[in-house]
Amino acid sequence: MKRRNRQKLKVLRYSKRRIKNREAEFRQKRRANWSELVPEIAFVLLKCKAIYERSPIDDIATEAAATYPASFEIHFDRRRIPDLALVLLTLDEAKKHEWGYVAGNWFKGWRLTKKGTAFARDVQRRRDHLRQRSAAPSAFQCLAA
Repeated sequence: MKRRNRQKLKVLRYSKRRIKNREAEFRQKRRANWSELVPEIAFVLLKCKAIYERSPIDDIATEAAATYPASFEIHFDRRRIPDLALVLLTLDEAKKHEWGYVAGNWFKGWRLTKKGTAFARDVQRRRDHLRQRSAAPSAFQCLAA
């Protein structure tokens, strides 16, 4: 009977290499997610006109939910509301030295840095270009008409 208990309580042991691989994979997944959210929040700050003046978190969250509902919106009590926590975490990530696109905090508000403004305008240019390409009829559509 004691042998069975010992067998059930056996602790899984992972090699250091396997743990390092798992940690690297986790960091890559997390990084991939930030690489999507940080450009989105930079564009949202541009839309909030937070280039020279600071914008409060409520305005940023509302604009983020309107612009990117799949990323910055949650469902609560059968309503869609802006995800303030995710917006704040994304702003904090964009503020880090690695990105350097945003300056500010919860109390004073948030604004784009010079680097962030240039990046957000590039995001805006790319969005406009994609919209123009999707709005223009393709050669197949012209032949079909």
